Order: sequence, then structure tokens, then C-alpha cells
Amino acid sequence: MTGMRRHSTVLRSFFAASVAAGLTACGGHAVVPQTASGSKTADALLQAPAAAETLLHSFGGPDGAGPPSGVVSDGKGDFFGATIFGGKTGNGTIFELKPKGDGTYSESVLYSFTGGPDGSRPVAGVAIDSLGALYTNTLVGGNVGCVNGCGAVDKLTPGAKGYTETTIYGFLPGADANQPVGTPVVDAAGAVYGATQFGGTSNAGGSLPQSGVAIDSGGNIFGETQYGGVWSPRCAGGCGVIFKLKVAGKSYTPQTIFQFHGDDGDEPMAAVTVDRTTGIVYGTTQYGGSDGRGVIFALTPSRAGYTQTVLHSITGRQTGLPLGPLLLAPNGTLYGTMVLGGGGCSGIGCGQVFKLGRNGSKYFWSVIFGFRNALNGADPENTSLIQDSAGAIYGTTRSGGAQTGCSDGGPGGALGCGVVFKLTGV
Repeated sequence: MTGMRRHSTVLRSFFAASVAAGLTACGGHAVVPQTASGSKTADALLQAPAAAETLLHSFGGPDGAGPPSGVVSDGKGDFFGATIFGGKTGNGTIFELKPKGDGTYSESVLYSFTGGPDGSRPVAGVAIDSLGALYTNTLVGGNVGCVNGCGAVDKLTPGAKGYTETTIYGFLPGADANQPVGTPVVDAAGAVYGATQFGGTSNAGGSLPQSGVAIDSGGNIFGETQYGGVWSPRCAGGCGVIFKLKVAGKSYTPQTIFQFHGDDGDEPMAAVTVDRTTGIVYGTTQYGGSDGRGVIFALTPSRAGYTQTVLHSITGRQTGLPLGPLLLAPNGTLYGTMVLGGGGCSGIGCGQVFKLGRNGSKYFWSVIFGFRNALNGADPENTSLIQDSAGAIYGTTRSGGAQTGCSDGGPGGALGCGVVFKLTGV
């Protein structure tokens, strides 16, 4: 490990982005479910023709365990990601998958975290810059002063002899941010943005953000907080908010662009997705909506602020807990994952991948893949999804897979160290 450089700009109580408590919401909300729960039409839309799954890799422990947040591609066929556990010391890894040319992939560990100044437990995925350098956050480890460490941001730089690790920032206790969550974002200048669930002026990050941030074409930053906003008996700690840090030169102005009320969503926990053409912000909540099982929403900008539309309320048939960010395809289709449902795993389901297909202004829900058998993967948790030019979708599950020597509390007691998967025919 090379030396540590300490320079972090806390933008409103995040290490790179946070919303301050008590901000005033702008914009209204409109609850507009697009399918009627219980109708024959809605029931018919619950299951689309099943996609075909290919396992690119099943983790076994020494090669990593528990990939939480998907993979990224270098555009040349290689995939990169992180695991929470496994590696040389059990503190997590950054890995690479390289195609062999016969449709299969070989996995190699590029870096094993030590649990020292470099941090431990990378609960995020990795970001890649234009030069091929990789970035990730570790939840704990790094500097002392916080219980188990305050977390760190790490960079792996490619070279002729492999990758060199640099801890580019170790978080500090107190007003500095700590415990970074979600995959970092790297801009064209090499600046790294993210969020932490603790630290800042209120030691709550904002009100416990649980994911990373998104940046639009103008450099504005968007994210979520699990709590805060509207307080009610239904949302004792607040139903959560979506925030925006509006950029002007080198300064940022915090805005709460939407506060959830329960019927329109409760507890957003996944990173939002911003359409860089229209400025529409898409996301999910794990609770709330017509059945209390979560919603998929859109926030549409206007001069008056942002107006929310509930694109879909998840019903009992569809299970719940959408915790991962949405993938916005070029044709406007939204793809996402759910921790449960899809069949298998002692009846609660090993997890599923869904899509919201679009027809004009209406969205139609369908499940494109249920993992069903833990050997195929279980618990996609907060995985991001990516799509290649042929339309195939790639992601990770935290549990399950062919190597059953790990058990990280997968759904229904599912064993396995996790997988990287590919879905075709979506």
C-alpha cells in the first residue's frame, strides 16, 4: 500500500454530498399507479417470458465473498467489482473477470483489503475512470477514532506489473464524514463523490443516506436519505427524502426536492438514477405505496421544482424490498432487483430481477428472472445492473452460487459466497 493523501471536501455533511437536516421541500407529489393491483391485467403482467441466466463466476472465499453492488465494464470485455468478505485476510477484495474466448470467464483478485489504513468491508461496487483506475469505499477500517474505523476511499491504478493500491482518503471522527456507503462516482477531472451514513454536523450523514450519489449533465448531485423529511405515525423517523446539491462554480446549494409521505413511498435506500437528457430522477423505496411494500418513482423537474409520480406500487404478489438502483435503458425501460421473491429459498424467494416496460406515458411491471434455486444466486440486495450493446444484463448476488462454503444470512438460509450473473432475452 502506498501513502495516504488526506483531502476531503464535505459538501453539506457528506464526504462528497449530503443534505442538511430541516430543508424545505419543493414541488408536489402525485400518486399515479399505472396498473391496478388484483386485476386480470395486472396479474398477467407479473411474469414476463423468463430470461436465460449464465453464471460468470461463483465466489468461494479466498477469491472473494459477498459481492454487494454489481460490476462495471472497461468496454473491452472485462468486468470489475468488490466483495465484502474473503480475500487473503477476509476483509474483502477487488476482483476482475476476464473472458476466456469460449463464453466463460476467469476471476482474479486484484487487491485484498488488510483491515488497516486501507479499510475493510467494501460494501460498495467499484467505479472506473477513463484511464482504467478503479475506486471503491470501505465501510469500516481506515483511521482509528471511530468504532472499527471510520472507513476509507481506495484507488487501484493499473500498471505494467498489475495494480497499485492507494488509500486516497481515510475518514475521521467528528464533523468529518464516516462509514461511506454506495459506489463512488468519479468525474472527468478525477474528483470522487459519495455519501456516508454517519458523520457531519449531525453525525447522521444527513438523515442516514444508505447509498451513493448520482450526477447529472450539469454537475448537480442527487441522493437519498432513509429517514428525515415528513414525520407521521407511519414514518416515526420521517419517510425519507431525495436531495439535490445544485452546483454553481465550486459551491453547492442543498435542496430537498422531495419528501416522502408513506402513500407515495417510505425509506428510499437505493441510489437514484438521473436521466441526463431530461433531468428526470428515478428511484425506489423499500416500503410505502398502496400495499406498503415499496414503490418505483419518478421526479420530473420544472421551473416550480420537482413533481413525483409513482410509476408502480409493489403488491403482495410481487414481494418487496427493492434495494438496488434502477437501470435506465435507452428505450426508457427501467430494470431493477428485489431481495426476495422469485421462488425458492424456503418459500420467501431467492430474489428477482424486474422491469418496467414503457408504452407512452404508462409503465408495465414484469418479472424477467427469479433466481429460485440458490445455486443460481440468491439475494441481489443492492446490486447495480449494467447492460451491454446486445441487451444482456449483468449483476451480482450477495449469497448463493455453486460454492456453498459461505453463509452470510442469505434469504431462507441460502448458502454460498455469491455470484456474478448474466441475463439474456430480457
